[in-house]
Amino acid sequence: MTAETVMGMVISSQNIGETDRRIVLLTREKGKIAAFARGAVKPKNPLVSATQPFTFGEFFIYPGRDSYTVTRADVSKHFDFVRKSLDKYYYASYMCELAGYYTRENLDASDILLLLYRSFQALMSDAVEDRLIRYIYEWRLLLINGEMPDVFKCRKCGNENVTHFSVSGQCTFCEDCAGHDDNSDRMLPSVLHTLRYIAAAPLDRLFSFKVSDEVFAQLKDITDRYLETYRRYDFNSLHFIEENIIKT
Repeated sequence: MTAETVMGMVISSQNIGETDRRIVLLTREKGKIAAFARGAVKPKNPLVSATQPFTFGEFFIYPGRDSYTVTRADVSKHFDFVRKSLDKYYYASYMCELAGYYTRENLDASDILLLLYRSFQALMSDAVEDRLIRYIYEWRLLLINGEMPDVFKCRKCGNENVTHFSVSGQCTFCEDCAGHDDNSDRMLPSVLHTLRYIAAAPLDRLFSFKVSDEVFAQLKDITDRYLETYRRYDFNSLHFIEENIIKT
């Protein structure tokens, strides 16, 4: 077996027995992979901190039959969301769950890895509300995965002056064409601008805006209904957010 080096983020971690730890890494080179860290539960083992969730760096791995073995790690950044706030910890956990949902082994995950890293930076900075960061992350992830509707023109006629969003049609319509879809919703102009910005902004500028409560409320409604309709999976951390953070 030949040792390999990958750049990535620990998106989940679980103790196995009394001494070992199984982690899931989202990597630039190999997509999502599972790896074992022998002895990583022991207090003096150098892999103790490197195999914690939200740790980013270089990982030295050996391939096995069903998984990899981590032998060493050079940590570049550990995002300590627990110390920052428990709310941020659960938002970060949800982002990791979502990244894991959309990635597979040996499929390019570099865009998702970079998005996750930038999203974590935004969560740590407090410049943008956590709840807005979540929705920006969700839409940008849909864009990367080819699941975001075209928000730049009407599906029916191609008019760029769109006014309505259709969850059932997975598209946008202009004023004239919206009547053909009884389930389409009129968007606030600022909601349309927000969706367009999320789709087109450079990643280093993605988390650089705020919205009013009115705009956020409609963005939340559209996003939640869209994801509920087309994404068939329950995320444990999202349940916690909805039950313990949003309702408080």
